[in-house]
Amino acid sequence: MKPKIIGLSVLTVLITAFTFSDDKGKIVKADEFQKYIDTIGLKFTMPPDYKETYVKENKDLWYSFAIKDKTADFEVRYTVWSLKPTIEEYKKCKLDTNCLMVSPNVIYKGRIQSNVLNMTGGQDIDIGAFPPQAVKKEFNADNGGSSFFQFNCGFGTGYKYGQMVYLHKDNVADVIITFMSNDKSTHSNLMDKSFHALTFK
Repeated sequence: MKPKIIGLSVLTVLITAFTFSDDKGKIVKADEFQKYIDTIGLKFTMPPDYKETYVKENKDLWYSFAIKDKTADFEVRYTVWSLKPTIEEYKKCKLDTNCLMVSPNVIYKGRIQSNVLNMTGGQDIDIGAFPPQAVKKEFNADNGGSSFFQFNCGFGTGYKYGQMVYLHKDNVADVIITFMSNDKSTHSNLMDKSFHALTFK
């Protein structure tokens, strides 16, 4: 008998309680985003001098929440994948000798590689890992890292530079946070204010 191969599915939860919507996209309020991620195991704190901004459809990377600095040309977008549904599938698969399935806790490695290629239009950019103790202390995550790049995609429209921060917590969730700016010289300083806004509980 040929083994069954269970495909990995990404659970996309659409938040329907938007405060404003038009051709620019939709604005999701911070409390609605918090309700969504609270069920997954994350918490969000709005950084000082930030406001919610448009969530725009694009073919490069879906995201469910975005905020913008009120005092600077800087935006942050949040993408969260719950691992709970695939963890349940994986547990069932392990009980079946005819079932083959990749552990959901390694999916993030492919996600971050694909995301950087999408953001840069196919350029292979280095992705650095955070020290394990630091990512545990600062984000309560098991793995994390970052990559800085120049946008060459629809997702980055309106911005020149992007920095992806990825976070992974075993059996809980994968996260990609995209920090977006037009000035390389001020990017890091602007990023500091919102760097720890999203963490695992």
